[in-house]
Amino acid sequence: MPQVTKILSLCAPDQEKSCFACCPPIRPAGYEHIQYQKTVERFLRENRACFDPSSKEIKPITGYHCWALGYIDDEYKRVGCLLHPAQNKGNDLRFRIDYGDKCRRETCEEEKVFASLETSESFFWLQLADGLDSFTYSSRTLNPLFRMLGWGRHLLQNIAAEEAQKAYSWRAFLQSYPFFSTGYKPRSNAYLVNELIHKNGLHILKTGSFCSKFEAISETVSRKIQHQAQGQADDPFVHQLDLDPYFLDFLRLSGKITKLDRDSAVSLKKIVDDELEQI
Repeated sequence: MPQVTKILSLCAPDQEKSCFACCPPIRPAGYEHIQYQKTVERFLRENRACFDPSSKEIKPITGYHCWALGYIDDEYKRVGCLLHPAQNKGNDLRFRIDYGDKCRRETCEEEKVFASLETSESFFWLQLADGLDSFTYSSRTLNPLFRMLGWGRHLLQNIAAEEAQKAYSWRAFLQSYPFFSTGYKPRSNAYLVNELIHKNGLHILKTGSFCSKFEAISETVSRKIQHQAQGQADDPFVHQLDLDPYFLDFLRLSGKITKLDRDSAVSLKKIVDDELEQI
Protein backbone atom coordinates (compact mmCIF):
# COMPACT_ATOMS: atom_id res chain seq x y z
CA MET A 1 0.00 0.00 0.00
CA PRO A 2 1.39 3.49 -0.80
CA GLN A 3 2.82 5.32 2.17
CA VAL A 4 0.58 8.35 2.60
CA THR A 5 -0.10 10.40 5.68
CA LYS A 6 -3.56 11.61 4.73
CA ILE A 7 -6.26 10.60 2.30
CA LEU A 8 -7.79 13.71 0.79
CA SER A 9 -10.50 11.94 -1.16
CA LEU A 10 -11.13 9.11 -3.57
CA CYS A 11 -10.04 11.54 -6.29
CA ALA A 12 -6.70 12.31 -4.64
CA PRO A 13 -5.68 9.24 -2.61
CA ASP A 14 -1.89 9.69 -2.71
CA GLN A 15 1.03 11.20 -4.60
CA GLU A 16 1.11 8.44 -7.24
CA LYS A 17 -2.28 8.85 -8.89
CA SER A 18 -5.53 10.75 -9.04
CA CYS A 19 -8.98 10.26 -10.54
CA PHE A 20 -10.16 12.48 -13.38
CA ALA A 21 -12.96 10.25 -14.65
CA CYS A 22 -15.56 13.03 -14.47
CA CYS A 23 -13.45 15.79 -16.08
CA PRO A 24 -14.82 17.52 -18.02
CA PRO A 25 -18.45 16.81 -17.05
CA ILE A 26 -19.80 16.75 -20.62
CA ARG A 27 -18.77 13.35 -22.00
CA PRO A 28 -21.07 10.65 -23.40
CA ALA A 29 -21.98 7.68 -21.22
CA GLY A 30 -19.25 5.06 -21.12
CA TYR A 31 -16.46 7.43 -22.17
CA GLU A 32 -13.06 6.61 -20.67
CA HIS A 33 -9.92 8.67 -21.11
CA ILE A 34 -7.77 5.55 -21.23
CA GLN A 35 -9.21 4.66 -24.63
CA TYR A 36 -7.41 7.72 -25.99
CA GLN A 37 -4.48 7.76 -23.59
CA LYS A 38 -1.71 8.98 -25.92
CA THR A 39 -3.82 11.87 -27.20
CA VAL A 40 -5.01 12.79 -23.71
CA GLU A 41 -1.47 12.67 -22.31
CA ARG A 42 -0.39 15.17 -24.94
CA PHE A 43 -3.06 17.74 -24.18
CA LEU A 44 -2.60 17.28 -20.41
CA ARG A 45 1.03 18.31 -20.83
CA GLU A 46 0.13 21.15 -23.17
CA ASN A 47 -2.57 22.44 -20.83
CA ARG A 48 -0.13 22.48 -17.91
CA ALA A 49 2.52 24.25 -19.95
CA CYS A 50 0.11 26.92 -21.23
CA PHE A 51 -1.82 27.54 -18.03
CA ASP A 52 -1.58 31.06 -16.61
CA PRO A 53 -2.96 31.25 -13.05
CA SER A 54 -2.90 35.05 -13.11
CA SER A 55 -5.25 35.29 -16.09
CA LYS A 56 -8.96 36.06 -15.64
CA GLU A 57 -9.90 35.15 -19.20
CA ILE A 58 -13.09 33.10 -19.52
CA LYS A 59 -12.84 30.33 -22.10
CA PRO A 60 -15.52 27.73 -22.90
CA ILE A 61 -14.84 23.98 -23.02
CA THR A 62 -14.81 22.61 -26.54
CA GLY A 63 -15.52 19.00 -27.43
CA TYR A 64 -14.78 16.44 -24.73
CA HIS A 65 -11.58 18.15 -23.59
CA CYS A 66 -11.22 20.89 -21.00
CA TRP A 67 -8.32 23.31 -21.42
CA ALA A 68 -8.00 23.47 -17.60
CA LEU A 69 -7.47 19.73 -17.11
CA GLY A 70 -3.77 18.95 -16.83
CA TYR A 71 -0.96 17.33 -14.90
CA ILE A 72 -0.73 18.86 -11.44
CA ASP A 73 2.70 17.56 -10.42
CA ASP A 74 6.19 17.88 -11.87
CA GLU A 75 6.47 14.09 -12.35
CA TYR A 76 3.40 14.02 -14.63
CA LYS A 77 1.69 11.38 -12.51
CA ARG A 78 -1.42 13.08 -11.14
CA VAL A 79 -4.11 14.72 -13.23
CA GLY A 80 -6.52 17.36 -12.02
CA CYS A 81 -8.21 20.70 -12.49
CA LEU A 82 -5.71 23.53 -12.90
CA LEU A 83 -8.42 25.98 -11.81
CA HIS A 84 -9.23 24.15 -8.57
CA PRO A 85 -8.55 26.07 -5.33
CA ALA A 86 -6.25 23.25 -4.16
CA GLN A 87 -3.92 24.20 -7.02
CA ASN A 88 -4.20 27.96 -6.52
CA LYS A 89 -3.60 28.68 -2.85
CA GLY A 90 -7.30 28.50 -2.05
CA ASN A 91 -8.47 30.65 -4.95
CA ASP A 92 -11.26 29.05 -6.97
CA LEU A 93 -10.71 29.93 -10.63
CA ARG A 94 -13.36 27.64 -12.07
CA PHE A 95 -15.44 30.67 -13.07
CA ARG A 96 -13.16 30.80 -16.11
CA ILE A 97 -14.93 27.85 -17.78
CA ASP A 98 -18.57 27.54 -18.80
CA TYR A 99 -19.13 24.43 -16.65
CA GLY A 100 -17.60 25.83 -13.48
CA ASP A 101 -20.75 25.53 -11.38
CA LYS A 102 -21.26 21.93 -12.50
CA CYS A 103 -17.65 21.08 -11.64
CA ARG A 104 -18.06 22.57 -8.17
CA ARG A 105 -21.42 20.98 -7.50
CA GLU A 106 -21.29 17.38 -8.67
CA THR A 107 -19.70 14.44 -6.89
CA CYS A 108 -19.84 10.83 -8.05
CA GLU A 109 -21.69 8.34 -5.88
CA GLU A 110 -18.49 6.37 -5.25
CA GLU A 111 -16.79 9.45 -3.78
CA LYS A 112 -19.71 9.94 -1.39
CA VAL A 113 -19.39 6.36 -0.14
CA PHE A 114 -15.61 6.64 0.18
CA ALA A 115 -15.91 9.89 2.13
CA SER A 116 -18.18 8.15 4.66
CA LEU A 117 -15.52 5.55 5.57
CA GLU A 118 -13.13 5.81 8.49
CA THR A 119 -9.48 6.41 7.63
CA SER A 120 -8.44 2.82 8.41
CA GLU A 121 -11.26 1.53 6.21
CA SER A 122 -10.21 3.83 3.38
CA PHE A 123 -6.65 2.52 3.55
CA PHE A 124 -7.90 -1.06 3.43
CA TRP A 125 -9.86 -0.49 0.22
CA LEU A 126 -7.23 1.66 -1.44
CA GLN A 127 -4.79 -1.25 -1.39
CA LEU A 128 -6.90 -2.87 -4.12
CA ALA A 129 -5.80 -0.03 -6.41
CA ASP A 130 -2.07 -0.36 -5.68
CA GLY A 131 0.01 -0.09 -8.83
CA LEU A 132 -2.58 1.78 -10.87
CA ASP A 133 -1.62 5.02 -12.57
CA SER A 134 -3.97 7.96 -13.04
CA PHE A 135 -5.39 6.58 -16.27
CA THR A 136 -6.18 3.09 -14.96
CA TYR A 137 -7.30 4.52 -11.61
CA SER A 138 -9.77 6.78 -13.47
CA SER A 139 -11.21 3.86 -15.43
CA ARG A 140 -14.52 2.41 -14.26
CA THR A 141 -13.64 -0.89 -15.92
CA LEU A 142 -10.05 -1.18 -14.64
CA ASN A 143 -10.23 0.34 -11.15
CA PRO A 144 -11.86 -2.20 -8.79
CA LEU A 145 -12.72 0.53 -6.28
CA PHE A 146 -15.50 1.85 -8.49
CA ARG A 147 -17.19 -1.54 -8.42
CA MET A 148 -16.66 -2.19 -4.72
CA LEU A 149 -17.88 1.23 -3.59
CA GLY A 150 -21.14 0.57 -5.39
CA TRP A 151 -22.01 -2.05 -2.77
CA GLY A 152 -22.34 0.63 -0.11
CA ARG A 153 -20.74 1.81 3.10
CA HIS A 154 -22.04 -0.89 5.47
CA LEU A 155 -20.75 -3.78 3.42
CA LEU A 156 -17.35 -2.14 2.93
CA GLN A 157 -17.08 -1.39 6.64
CA ASN A 158 -17.93 -4.96 7.57
CA ILE A 159 -15.35 -6.44 5.22
CA ALA A 160 -12.67 -3.97 6.31
CA ALA A 161 -13.31 -4.86 9.96
CA GLU A 162 -13.23 -8.60 9.20
CA GLU A 163 -10.01 -8.40 7.17
CA ALA A 164 -8.30 -5.51 8.94
CA GLN A 165 -5.01 -7.34 9.54
CA LYS A 166 -4.67 -8.65 5.99
CA ALA A 167 -3.03 -7.14 2.94
CA TYR A 168 -4.91 -7.79 -0.28
CA SER A 169 -4.26 -7.35 -3.95
CA TRP A 170 -7.39 -7.28 -6.10
CA ARG A 171 -6.69 -10.82 -7.31
CA ALA A 172 -6.19 -12.13 -3.78
CA PHE A 173 -9.34 -10.37 -2.62
CA LEU A 174 -11.41 -12.06 -5.33
CA GLN A 175 -9.99 -15.42 -4.32
CA SER A 176 -11.25 -14.83 -0.77
CA TYR A 177 -14.53 -13.27 -1.87
CA PRO A 178 -15.50 -14.95 -5.16
CA PHE A 179 -18.93 -13.29 -5.07
CA PHE A 180 -17.35 -10.05 -6.31
CA SER A 181 -15.91 -11.76 -9.38
CA THR A 182 -19.46 -12.29 -10.65
CA GLY A 183 -21.20 -9.90 -12.99
CA TYR A 184 -23.82 -8.80 -10.48
CA LYS A 185 -24.33 -5.04 -10.65
CA PRO A 186 -23.76 -3.40 -7.25
CA ARG A 187 -26.45 -0.73 -7.30
CA SER A 188 -29.07 -3.16 -8.55
CA ASN A 189 -28.33 -5.72 -5.84
CA ALA A 190 -26.72 -3.91 -2.91
CA TYR A 191 -29.91 -3.92 -0.84
CA LEU A 192 -30.39 -7.68 -1.15
CA VAL A 193 -26.75 -8.50 -0.46
CA ASN A 194 -26.53 -6.22 2.58
CA GLU A 195 -29.73 -7.68 4.05
CA LEU A 196 -28.57 -11.26 3.50
CA ILE A 197 -25.20 -10.52 5.09
CA HIS A 198 -26.91 -8.88 8.07
CA LYS A 199 -28.86 -12.08 8.63
CA ASN A 200 -26.24 -14.69 7.70
CA GLY A 201 -22.80 -13.12 8.04
CA LEU A 202 -20.01 -12.22 5.63
CA HIS A 203 -18.97 -15.82 5.12
CA ILE A 204 -21.67 -16.33 2.50
CA LEU A 205 -19.72 -14.08 0.11
CA LYS A 206 -16.82 -16.52 0.33
CA THR A 207 -18.78 -19.56 -0.82
CA GLY A 208 -19.26 -20.61 -4.40
CA SER A 209 -22.74 -21.90 -3.62
CA PHE A 210 -23.97 -18.41 -2.72
CA CYS A 211 -22.57 -17.00 -5.95
CA SER A 212 -24.67 -19.43 -7.97
CA LYS A 213 -27.80 -19.04 -5.81
CA PHE A 214 -27.89 -15.27 -5.67
CA GLU A 215 -28.98 -14.75 -9.27
CA ALA A 216 -32.07 -16.86 -8.65
CA ILE A 217 -32.76 -14.99 -5.42
CA SER A 218 -32.52 -11.61 -7.15
CA GLU A 219 -34.70 -12.67 -10.07
CA THR A 220 -37.37 -14.18 -7.82
CA VAL A 221 -37.66 -11.13 -5.58
CA SER A 222 -37.53 -8.69 -8.52
CA ARG A 223 -40.29 -10.55 -10.33
CA LYS A 224 -42.45 -10.59 -7.22
CA ILE A 225 -42.35 -6.83 -6.68
CA GLN A 226 -42.92 -6.17 -10.38
CA HIS A 227 -46.21 -8.08 -10.14
CA GLN A 228 -47.21 -6.24 -6.95
CA ALA A 229 -46.27 -2.69 -7.98
CA GLN A 230 -49.19 -0.40 -8.83
CA GLY A 231 -47.52 2.88 -9.70
CA GLN A 232 -49.53 5.80 -11.09
CA ALA A 233 -48.46 8.50 -13.54
CA ASP A 234 -48.75 11.23 -10.90
CA ASP A 235 -46.75 9.31 -8.26
CA PRO A 236 -43.32 10.67 -7.33
CA PHE A 237 -40.22 9.19 -8.91
CA VAL A 238 -38.90 6.34 -6.79
CA HIS A 239 -35.51 7.95 -6.15
CA GLN A 240 -37.27 10.91 -4.49
CA LEU A 241 -38.85 8.84 -1.69
CA ASP A 242 -37.44 9.12 1.84
CA LEU A 243 -36.57 5.44 2.17
CA ASP A 244 -33.35 3.42 2.20
CA PRO A 245 -31.56 4.58 -1.00
CA TYR A 246 -30.26 1.06 -1.65
CA PHE A 247 -33.81 -0.28 -1.55
CA LEU A 248 -34.90 2.48 -3.93
CA ASP A 249 -32.06 1.50 -6.29
CA PHE A 250 -33.32 -2.07 -6.14
CA LEU A 251 -36.84 -0.93 -7.04
CA ARG A 252 -35.59 1.14 -9.98
CA LEU A 253 -32.84 -1.02 -11.38
CA SER A 254 -33.96 -4.56 -10.60
CA GLY A 255 -37.71 -4.10 -10.28
CA LYS A 256 -37.89 -1.60 -13.17
CA ILE A 257 -40.25 0.54 -11.06
CA THR A 258 -39.78 4.24 -11.74
CA LYS A 259 -42.81 5.84 -10.01
CA LEU A 260 -44.52 4.86 -6.77
CA ASP A 261 -46.12 6.46 -3.73
CA ARG A 262 -44.40 6.02 -0.40
CA ASP A 263 -46.99 3.68 1.17
CA SER A 264 -46.76 1.34 -1.81
CA ALA A 265 -42.98 1.38 -1.62
CA VAL A 266 -43.11 0.49 2.08
CA SER A 267 -45.42 -2.41 1.25
CA LEU A 268 -43.02 -3.66 -1.39
CA LYS A 269 -40.15 -3.40 1.07
CA LYS A 270 -42.03 -5.65 3.48
CA ILE A 271 -42.57 -8.18 0.68
CA VAL A 272 -38.84 -8.16 -0.12
CA ASP A 273 -37.79 -8.42 3.52
CA ASP A 274 -40.24 -11.28 4.16
CA GLU A 275 -38.89 -13.09 1.10
CA LEU A 276 -35.32 -12.72 2.35
CA GLU A 277 -36.29 -14.03 5.79
CA GLN A 278 -37.25 -17.34 4.18
CA ILE A 279 -33.88 -17.83 2.47
